[in-house]
Amino acid sequence: MPLIFGLMVLIVAVFARHGVDHGGVVSRADGGTAGLLIWILTPALLAWVFRRLDADVRTTQPFAFQRASLRLAVGVMILAALAVWMVIKLGLAMGGLVMDLVTAPPPFARRMLDLASVAVFALLEESAWRGYLMPALLARFRYTVVLGVGAVIWFAWHLPYLDVLSASYTVESTTTLAPRLFLGVLAMQLVYIELFLKSRSVWPAFALHATLNIVAQINLSSGLTLNRTHTWAFSPSADGLPIMALCTVVGLAMYSVRMSRERRREKPAQGKRHAG
Repeated sequence: MPLIFGLMVLIVAVFARHGVDHGGVVSRADGGTAGLLIWILTPALLAWVFRRLDADVRTTQPFAFQRASLRLAVGVMILAALAVWMVIKLGLAMGGLVMDLVTAPPPFARRMLDLASVAVFALLEESAWRGYLMPALLARFRYTVVLGVGAVIWFAWHLPYLDVLSASYTVESTTTLAPRLFLGVLAMQLVYIELFLKSRSVWPAFALHATLNIVAQINLSSGLTLNRTHTWAFSPSADGLPIMALCTVVGLAMYSVRMSRERRREKPAQGKRHAG
């Protein structure tokens, strides 16, 4: 069922861009277009339906507010904000990013509305990818399949509107941006899997997703721009090499810690069986 879910999400995404928005130039200004609305709402709505149809995830409660998952979400939020801040500082120091202080920031009310929309966008995404797709894949497939298939579906869903999403921070062609973005999504997927296995909740994933996007949006609206000669290296999105490297290191570290704990738990259990 998760593969059917993924296929349906991708079909609707392509239809939204080429059937509703007719594949033309699309802007998110003033609420965007009907196609954009269909595109962002469909994964969350389909996830709600599939959760009720799929017996393997029907009894799970990834949206429950539990102290442990909420504490983890707060910690993730703080660390993610620090990580993006460091990446931006590194980019500014090395010339890959430029802060255009001449640019007048938008009015405060508009900035708050933009940040709220970023948070809602992240919540809708996480309702789909971690609210249904990830637990459904984990219930059926081994770790590497969950990593690869989840990343492919998540990445492919972005493709029809990738030019719209990237327009706020780069003029790079999607033909060169997309392959690098996939590697970034794959690295992020590693972190998201580990967060979900630790918490069985969407809230730590939402905290990571929303924080990364909000901190980047705050800086972009303040005049942060990419130096075109270093676009490939210092993007504040998943296609940037520092973000990619951080996610890979953190994800592998979390995986290593989890596997070590599982091995330690298995040893006493094996000892008891031998003693019996």
